[in-house]
Amino acid sequence: MGLEYDFDIVNVTLDDLDPKKLGSNSDTERHVCAVFRDIRTADALRGTSPKIRKIFMDAGFSLESRNSGIVPGVYPAEDQTDRVQILRSLFENVKTRGVQGEYCGEFNLWDFLHYVRSAQPMAGIVRSRPMRNLPPQPSHPNPERRTAPGRIGFALGLAVVLFVMIKLLAAAGATP
Repeated sequence: MGLEYDFDIVNVTLDDLDPKKLGSNSDTERHVCAVFRDIRTADALRGTSPKIRKIFMDAGFSLESRNSGIVPGVYPAEDQTDRVQILRSLFENVKTRGVQGEYCGEFNLWDFLHYVRSAQPMAGIVRSRPMRNLPPQPSHPNPERRTAPGRIGFALGLAVVLFVMIKLLAAAGATP
């Protein structure tokens, strides 16, 4: 079964822009990004070669996904300008950098291009979820929080130290 290549234009704030997930400089100028509606499509894009991912991200595509509830094959007419700008940037990136010989995995570029040609704008589309900004990413993790492997390692180390101490005391003739 093929992937659904429908995507929406999502407004983002400058604080929400993560260069690892939303692309680079072009996003900060327009404050929008293209987000696939189907998580499988976003996963397939994440599974492509780094060069193809970079081409899409630099054009303004996100590696995230969100289901807006819009019928497949159509998009809101008010997104037309941003959509054309992102797609032109994508096609320019493909033209200048090339994709021949790159690993695409499950993401089929021909199916994506077919979708882009066949998708139609529709006025009056009501999204099942209101448009929202992408959630902000934490700037730095809490250094006081320990991970599970860290806790397990600490507990095992403490157990070994206690075991050795008991063995030494038993060898010396003292009992705990």
